[in-house]
Amino acid sequence: MQISVDVHNYMETLVGQVLGQEQYTERFDSEQLADIACLALVQLKPIYIRHDIDFLSALPETRLVHFKQSCQIAVDNALEMIINDRRKNRTMDNLPVVFSHVHPDEMLELEWFEKPILEFYRKKE
Repeated sequence: MQISVDVHNYMETLVGQVLGQEQYTERFDSEQLADIACLALVQLKPIYIRHDIDFLSALPETRLVHFKQSCQIAVDNALEMIINDRRKNRTMDNLPVVFSHVHPDEMLELEWFEKPILEFYRKKE
């Protein structure tokens, strides 16, 4: 099994359909379309499937319409982020602040359900 071949995120297909429309392909180059796709996909819940035909045959039409609408909204939001890029015309006094200190929560011990499974079983034995 090759996960990148046998399993895919169906939302990528739907976002690709939106970005394949003439209004996007004529306005943006492939680099910009890739940026828009990334920004759109990060807003959407992934739906991992093996075969489109099996998935679509079991999917109610209303749910597919909802998925398509969500993808269009996500692409519209991503497009706004690209057009209104906050990094443009940034001055030295307008740089983002990055904190490098450790948060107190990072020092807490993990709960049993947060620990890696193999580590959990090794301690039980």
